Amino acid sequence: MSKKRIIAVSMVLAMLLTGCGSTAATANGTEEAKVEQVGQDTTSAAEEKSSDGEVITLTWLNHYAEAGKQAWVQSVKEQFEAKYDNVVLNIETVDADSHKTILQTKLASDDAPTIFDLSSNADLQVYNEAGYLADLSDFECLANVDAGLLKEGQVDGKQVGIPIELSGYGIFYNVDMFNEYGLEEPTTLSELKNVCETLKANGITPFATPFAEAWAFSCYPRVLYDAVCWNNDGAFWEKLADRSLKFADCEDFKKQMQTVWDFHEYWGEDAFGTSWDSAQQIMANGEAAMIAHGSWAVDGITSYNPDINLGVFPMPVSEDPSECRMIKEPGQQLVLFNYQDERIMEAARNLYNLIYSQDCMRVYAEEAHQMPSVPGDYNILPALAEIVNYPAELSFSEAGLKRNDPEHEDVLFETMMNAYTGSTFDVNELVDALDTAFDNIKK
Repeated sequence: MSKKRIIAVSMVLAMLLTGCGSTAATANGTEEAKVEQVGQDTTSAAEEKSSDGEVITLTWLNHYAEAGKQAWVQSVKEQFEAKYDNVVLNIETVDADSHKTILQTKLASDDAPTIFDLSSNADLQVYNEAGYLADLSDFECLANVDAGLLKEGQVDGKQVGIPIELSGYGIFYNVDMFNEYGLEEPTTLSELKNVCETLKANGITPFATPFAEAWAFSCYPRVLYDAVCWNNDGAFWEKLADRSLKFADCEDFKKQMQTVWDFHEYWGEDAFGTSWDSAQQIMANGEAAMIAHGSWAVDGITSYNPDINLGVFPMPVSEDPSECRMIKEPGQQLVLFNYQDERIMEAARNLYNLIYSQDCMRVYAEEAHQMPSVPGDYNILPALAEIVNYPAELSFSEAGLKRNDPEHEDVLFETMMNAYTGSTFDVNELVDALDTAFDNIKK
């Protein structure tokens, strides 16, 4: 972000915070919160609490679309309200593409959620600079969380976010379908192409591709360029953002972007018209055999077909099997709005201690099919266990590394999607367009 933009944004956010420091705390404190309910309506619970009216209302804004995650959130609500009878936990669930817009609107209109999730350290830095995020450094639950993952939630020496899970990125596939056609997990691009050809010859779409949604599209190219470019240079995205490095000069990046296009014939008939929800169903019903995505896909796909047998392998990036990398990163991080009301902060601390307990995370692991940030002996699905146990020397951990800020990230994927929607593709045109877009942000 340019200096001019930072100054402008900071001034606007400062004005917003003047209001949020008081009225937002009231809206989520002893009065009932103004709730835009997308999922289950929980506002009536406050009426059933203590008769003296001293009820604290917390609001949890999330975009957990998968059925398992939604059920887990509701179980957290039930446990929390049962334990603390003077607190109501309202759940607001929105779709992933509108989550950022809704969050920013709420922050700007004195309707801040108590807790919400952010996806990366870059997001944390932006919201922390604006003064929105509370310091969680003394929260007791930190002792339960994998210390390696906690690095992602640290900004300026403070713990402002706590990862809720470990996420893995790779190719999730239908194991039974592979077995039926005598296919093995590919480790090179030519082996992957042979797998695709066999599937296509048998009437199976090789890849389910939810490219109608930008966030879902982003997972496909990143399993390639993260494993190569970022793995080889931890400052890769920083250099591109400060323009000390140009996309046009990144031969490895260009090769991986060409690889994306080289497999476009295996995407199915309408990749950019296929939603994330539709892609999960396509996988679940056996129309497609593979999907390049994050580990949350396991819960999403199994919610449509509990009997599907899913496996996972790293995306091949070349003809050298040793270059395959299982990508691992801290998943969504829960952050706390920076309230001045001690009652809200204490209630939120209790909520965090519940969420990051092993008992609560066991439900997250075994019913929501996730890989919790709290280590434990969980009975997780085979594909997830494979990610957790993948050899460290063949994995790329992104914890604590600086990735793109939201502005660069949005431009990156918007430009990429435009490049891949046509009937032809020119990798040089793509990198030139990316350089122009990043140059414009720098100005």
